[in-house]
Amino acid sequence: MSRLGPVKNFVLALTLAVLLFLSAVAIPLVGAVLIPLMPQPGLGYGTRYGNGKGAALVFATLGLLVLIGGKEMAWSYAPVALMIVILLCSFGRGWPIERLVIVSASMMLAAMVAGFWFLFGSFADIANGIRGILSENLDISLKAFEKMGLAQEGRDLLKTHAPQMIDIIVQILPALALAGFMFLILINLLLLYRRFPEHRSYLWTSPDLREWKAPEFLVWCFIASGFALFLPGRDVLRIPALNIFLLIAIFYFFQGLAIIAYYFHHKNVPHFLRSLAYALIVFEQIFTIFVVGLGLFDLWGDFRRLNKKDLSPGRVS
Repeated sequence: MSRLGPVKNFVLALTLAVLLFLSAVAIPLVGAVLIPLMPQPGLGYGTRYGNGKGAALVFATLGLLVLIGGKEMAWSYAPVALMIVILLCSFGRGWPIERLVIVSASMMLAAMVAGFWFLFGSFADIANGIRGILSENLDISLKAFEKMGLAQEGRDLLKTHAPQMIDIIVQILPALALAGFMFLILINLLLLYRRFPEHRSYLWTSPDLREWKAPEFLVWCFIASGFALFLPGRDVLRIPALNIFLLIAIFYFFQGLAIIAYYFHHKNVPHFLRSLAYALIVFEQIFTIFVVGLGLFDLWGDFRRLNKKDLSPGRVS
């Protein structure tokens, strides 16, 4: 029976991985919810039985998708497969969670850039290709809005400002892509943390996530990149500075979330109210900005009194 356990779990994980992917493809509205869950079967199996068996599950999933829908379907699953392999190879190295997330997300971004380079051949062609994809998606959205009864004035306004919107998205795409990978990786790490408490020290070495804070030197990068946005005659610096500024803001967003989770935990806030607060943070821009500011000013405010915890009793007194 002990030998059949891994085999049975392999088949179950393989079935779940394929069903999650096919459901996300077949039902687009459900896909937004299922995308963060897609790596879980491979990550869970690899964490439990080892990296080699986890990688075998990934390749088996790719092979089964080829049989079901051809190479195109397997290529669609490739980013998920890559994330699983990268994370499995990163576990057990004694990394803190921020290093684990940054390194894994950076490798995902590098793979994405390499794939676009292979398809388009140059950065200019990549940008033009992405503009074309965004324009097509915008046209589809406008047609959907028309069917939903959106006012003509609203559609005309959206169509008028579409080129500027697309240009902004293309300019900040590196930051958006890296942020997206970071969020997906972090969600999967937290799910693994819940599913396998006995493997927590194997996943990463960070202390309580509610006490996490960004490295202090980031504040100077944040200030410098923000200042560079307003330098006259330095347009060549504006796009890199904007991407750096947004990426560092994400770190302070995570720190702000850690502060909120810290007080939710210590004040025993009901889970319903916690869920409501997190939903407001995600969907209401003003609350999102507030959380970023909370994380940034924690550098001076020390809202969780973490610095006092590091002092000896004699120094505190």
